[in-house]
Amino acid sequence: METAQTSASKTAGTGRELQHYIGVLRKRWPMLAALVVLATVGTIVWTMRQPRIYEATCSIIIEANAPQVLEGVKDVIEMGPGGWIYREFAQTQFRIILSRENTQRVIDRLGLEHDPSFSRTADGKGQVSRQDIVFRLLQNVRVVGVRDSRIANITVRDTDPERAVRIANAFADTYIERNLDYKLEGARTAGSWLGEQTVDLRKRLEASELELYKFKKERNLLDVGLDDKLGMTRQNLQALNQKLADVKAKRIEIESIRKLILAAKNDIAERESLPEIRDNVVVQKLRENYLDLSKIKADLDSRYGEKHPKIENIQKQLEAIQHDYRKELDQVLKAFDKRYQALLDTESGLSKWMHQEKQQALELAKLEVEYRPLSRDAENNAKMFGLISQRQKEIDLTGLLRSNNVRILDRANTPKWPVSPRLSFNLAVGLFVGLLLGLLLVFGIEALDNTVKTPEAAEALVGAPLLGVLPILVHSRQRTAENATERDLTVFKDPTSAAAEACRSIRTNLMFLSAEKEVQVLVVTSPGPQDGKTTAAISLAVTMAQGGARVLLVDTDMRKPRIHRSFGLKSDRGLSTVMTGDATLADVICHSQVPNLDVLPCGPTPPNPAELIHTERFREILAQCRREYGRVVLDSPPAAFVTDPAILGNLADGVVLVVRAGHTTREVVSFARRQINDARARILGVVINQTDRRAGGYGYGYGYSYYAPYGRYYRSA
Repeated sequence: METAQTSASKTAGTGRELQHYIGVLRKRWPMLAALVVLATVGTIVWTMRQPRIYEATCSIIIEANAPQVLEGVKDVIEMGPGGWIYREFAQTQFRIILSRENTQRVIDRLGLEHDPSFSRTADGKGQVSRQDIVFRLLQNVRVVGVRDSRIANITVRDTDPERAVRIANAFADTYIERNLDYKLEGARTAGSWLGEQTVDLRKRLEASELELYKFKKERNLLDVGLDDKLGMTRQNLQALNQKLADVKAKRIEIESIRKLILAAKNDIAERESLPEIRDNVVVQKLRENYLDLSKIKADLDSRYGEKHPKIENIQKQLEAIQHDYRKELDQVLKAFDKRYQALLDTESGLSKWMHQEKQQALELAKLEVEYRPLSRDAENNAKMFGLISQRQKEIDLTGLLRSNNVRILDRANTPKWPVSPRLSFNLAVGLFVGLLLGLLLVFGIEALDNTVKTPEAAEALVGAPLLGVLPILVHSRQRTAENATERDLTVFKDPTSAAAEACRSIRTNLMFLSAEKEVQVLVVTSPGPQDGKTTAAISLAVTMAQGGARVLLVDTDMRKPRIHRSFGLKSDRGLSTVMTGDATLADVICHSQVPNLDVLPCGPTPPNPAELIHTERFREILAQCRREYGRVVLDSPPAAFVTDPAILGNLADGVVLVVRAGHTTREVVSFARRQINDARARILGVVINQTDRRAGGYGYGYGYSYYAPYGRYYRSA
């Protein structure tokens, strides 16, 4: 529910704001219309006085590279890149087209220096400089690339359509020629430099090759090169190293076998696993005999003693076998010793040979230190000479080719219609600018207006609710004494009018504001003069009287009383007369033409109104009025200028503050509120006066529009 209420409140607020803006426009539309008309007329006059401008466009294609006529032959200068950097390249070419150098070529090509429109000053009497001609021409030329393509449009604007075509085509032709000249000039420069480098490189190549020949001849390297010799030496060293390792391994193996043979020599009964002993038939036969005799001897030892002849005979046979066994092993050892010695000799020879090869390798390495720089220098000179010679031939070929990466797509044609000035466009801009300036001026003046313009502003300034809205009764051009009386009594004479209905609404709102405590004595005042507080007081009193209450309207504005004139009464006697004791209240109260409404005029104007109101006598008079009347309406002076309303408000039941729409300033309203509040008077509410339905301004038009149907309804009834 709260959300719905909030939304409704926002919608209502937006509607009022929109109504306010519409009202401002309706109020100040002559000013807005004058500015729009002035801007439109000015735009038309300015457009008609502008020279006719024609536009010619020449389209060119800027490729990334020139056509490649000879495969594998590159230009000296790459005309354009490819890939993602083409955009930067294209922008660079656009700058080149619009460069001073290219522009000067166009001027010379077309003879624009002798054209009066370019070479003469504005007054036509003097000759401008060449730099100024370039500047004038560049102001009318632009180059724009076509999106997602390699096409560029050279657009020229000029007062002469034929000259615009010539300039556009001349810019394209000049740029293409300059691009080709740049390429050919680069080829010529590079060819000249390469020719000089070829002569120098040939001399250097010949000198380096001669030095290398002398070195080979002195070191006997003509038949076999140094690299070949180094290769053979490395191969020999590798083979010798492998052979020496094999010999050393064999020697170590023989040494191990020899030790085992020596160990087996001392014990014939031990079983030997060496193939040299196991495979020897003589050694095996001797071992078998020895073992057989050993068994016999052991058997005899068990039967006979050690000195037995048989045992001694067997012992001799065993010793003979052992002797033959050792002798045979000695022969085996001698064979191994010979093999061992041969291996030692072979190892020694291989070591000497390897040493010689190492010495030769060291000597060749020393030669290589001297040989390599000479060989490398000769080789580099040969490569460089070949490269330069090849490139020179390619450049000579490309210099003969006039291929270009830029070509014309469409030449410029003579335009039939000018592109400037555009009357429709300028007129639309003028209308928009005039309307914008008019709106800014209208709303700027409105923003500088410090008067109260909205009900919300009035309520916020006064700090009290809005009681109602009163329309304008008589316009300023009709203000006469007779019309003033008619205006003040409009509610009585035309009870079906919007003003009467508005007053009835104010009366109802006052009743709701004072439901608990009835407002019997009411002060009607305004912040400043000419706010319509007297008219509002009379209208409110008439409305209350028409509601059936017995009402007394008292003119307490003793500085500028006016109520007696509105009712056609004399002012020789009144409130001031009663206060001075020259008359009684019954003597001065007058009956008006409005039923139930009596009027108490001000009477003669006293010199000290505030002091009279502040006396006890005035309190007694006001108390008597309370007893005799149901409602007492006091018309007081403006609250911001005198203290009378504050004094009266303190004595009354409440104060109604009348604010004139678009007239009363915020400062005056705030000051009047402080004056009344400081006197501890009660402000019941605020009434907005003199709202203009026709103007619709200040956000009050809705009030009059709301009451108007009631008036038409009553008239039709």
